[in-house]
Amino acid sequence: MKKNFIYTLLFLFCSFSVFYAQTQEDKKEVSIAVTDILKGFQTKDRELMNKYVNPTYGVGILFKSTGDLGFVLNDEIDFTRSLGYIQKAWNIRNQFPIQFNTTYEYDVKNLKWKKEGLSVQFNSNTVNAYADQFLPQYSVKDQEIFKINSNAKNVVFVTLAENSKEKAPINGFRFVMTKIEGKWFLTFIDVTEYDAE
Repeated sequence: MKKNFIYTLLFLFCSFSVFYAQTQEDKKEVSIAVTDILKGFQTKDRELMNKYVNPTYGVGILFKSTGDLGFVLNDEIDFTRSLGYIQKAWNIRNQFPIQFNTTYEYDVKNLKWKKEGLSVQFNSNTVNAYADQFLPQYSVKDQEIFKINSNAKNVVFVTLAENSKEKAPINGFRFVMTKIEGKWFLTFIDVTEYDAE
């Protein structure tokens, strides 16, 4: 009996250690990817950003137009193309350290973040929540880019909440990363805070 108890404790300890190690490894990999993606966007370095775009799935741009949610799917990041209805990339300062599982609220009325910072949220259900908002005639849940994001355990939502000192269509930068075959990829850029009319 005592022997079984010791084996059970040992098994639980090992299981916890493996889980913790995977979580720490994910945090490390995601931190590197987030830093690279933000630096790539800040410096308009498409090669650095495209290193994180999966060639099979591409990168989706989520946007709003007159209140309706829409998206376009691109093979890669190309700063000569628009991001949804936003005609060009905007400037970010990217000066904040990563805060895990912190949320930042956007003030739609005043078009700015209530508090600034950089948040990385693991186990995010963001893409599923967006998929539910599309008009019924768009079967986005059947598209591969949405299917690979259906399991929240493989999804990270990143928010760089910073308010621009100049007039800009977007403040900060939001994107989704997805773990595909053991590697983290940039799968969506979220520009839904800017509603093109």
